[in-house]
Amino acid sequence: MKHAGFDERLDSIMVRGAIRLQERMRLAYFRGNLASYLERIGLAEGLEPLLQRGSLLDVQDEAVVLLASKIRQARKSGCLKEFLKQVNMLELLYKDQQRHVKPTGQEQARHKHVQVEGENRDSAESAKERALRLGRLTLIK
Repeated sequence: MKHAGFDERLDSIMVRGAIRLQERMRLAYFRGNLASYLERIGLAEGLEPLLQRGSLLDVQDEAVVLLASKIRQARKSGCLKEFLKQVNMLELLYKDQQRHVKPTGQEQARHKHVQVEGENRDSAESAKERALRLGRLTLIK
C-alpha cells in the first residue's frame, strides 16, 4: 500500500506524457519532420513500418503505447527522470498544478493602494463633484 500513491502518480505522468507526445507529433507531422522527431526521442525503432505508410493516427496510437511501456521500464530500472529528460518531458514529474509566479510584496501593496485610493476618492466626493464627474460621461445608445 505504500506505493499506491506513486502508482497513481505514474499513471498521471503517463497520461500527460501521452497527451504531450500526441501534440508534439502532430506539430512535427505538419512540419514534415515526424520521423526525425521520433528518432530524436528514441521512439522510432518500433514505428518504422507505420511511418512508411504515413497515417498519423496509427503512428500516434503506437507511439503512445511505446512511450507508456518505456516509462514503466524506466520506472522499474530507477531512471525515470533521465528518460523524461531524454524525451524532453521532465516537467511531467512536477505536480499537476499550474505553476504561477506570486507577486512580490511591493506589487501586492501597490494594487491595494490603488484600490483604496479609488474608494477614498469616491467616498470623499461631494454630491456636486460626483454629479459633475458623472455628467462628463455620456451614455451611448
